[in-house]
Order: sequence, then C-alpha cells, then structure tokens
Amino acid sequence: MSIEKLTSTIIESAQQKAKEITDKYEQEIRTINNTANQEIAKLVQENDEHITRQKSLVQTRLISNAQLKAQQAILKIKWQIIDDLLTKAKQKFLASENYLSFIKDIISKNKDNNSELIIAKSDQDKLHKLLPDLKYAIDENLSGGVIIRQGRIDQNFSIDRIFDSLKSELVIDISKLLFE
Repeated sequence: MSIEKLTSTIIESAQQKAKEITDKYEQEIRTINNTANQEIAKLVQENDEHITRQKSLVQTRLISNAQLKAQQAILKIKWQIIDDLLTKAKQKFLASENYLSFIKDIISKNKDNNSELIIAKSDQDKLHKLLPDLKYAIDENLSGGVIIRQGRIDQNFSIDRIFDSLKSELVIDISKLLFE
C-alpha cells in the first residue's frame, strides 16, 4: 500500500470521525437549545401567571380599600344622624313642660340641708319661679339639669350627662329604627 493511499485512508477515516463528532455535538446543541427554550417558555409562563396573580391581588386590595372607605363614610353619616337626633331630643326635652317637673323631682329626692345646688344659667328664671326659696349656684357650662354637691361628692344630673349615659342604649335602638 502506498503512502498516498494510506494517507487518503487516514484522512477519510479522520473526516468520518470528525463528521460523527460534529453530528453528535450538533445533536447535543439542538437538545440543549430545545431544553433551554422549554425552560424559557416555562419561566415566561410562570412570570405571566405571577403577574396575573399580583394584578388580581392589587385589584382586590384596591376594591377592598374602596369598600372600606365607603363603609366608613356611611358609618360616619349614620353617627352624625344619630348625634343630630339626640341633640334635637335633648333640646325638645329642655323646652318641654316635663323638664321642670323632672328637675324638681331630682332636687326633692336628692337634696338635703348640706347640699349645694348647681344649675344652668338658662334654668335660673324658671326654677326661681317654681322654687323661690331655692339657693343655688350657676354653671355657665351646663345646658340644663342640676348638679347636687354634698361635700366633695357631686351627683351629676345634668342633661348632657343623662343623655350621654343613655346614648349607648339609645344608639342601638335608633340605629335599628333608622337603618334596618
């Protein structure tokens, strides 16, 4: 066998080996590319799903916040209505004929000889006509009612205090009547 033929056979064999190696690595490259593309597609899909979930959460949170603000506004209006009703009820009671009888009853049931009476300035003339011998002090801050002071103890029968103590009970009943 000649050198040329031997060289030619070696070259052909080497080219065949090179082609096999090239084909093998090209196949591996295609497999790696396919796997990478699948991973990329999976990551894109997961990212899209994550964005969709986050968008949904943000929308839900915004809707919940808006609903909460609306409920707070409604509640504030309801409280204002209730406060207005209680204020009007207090004013009507102060202007009613029963008011002076109520004050007279409180004084007669709770006053003793050592008691000091404190009344609202707005009640001064009315009480003086009703109970001319009554001794009392005036409190400019009272809107009505009476405070009976016995030493260091005050019995507060002011209209504001009475309505405040009844408010928690009345609020439930008023709410039921108005808003249900």
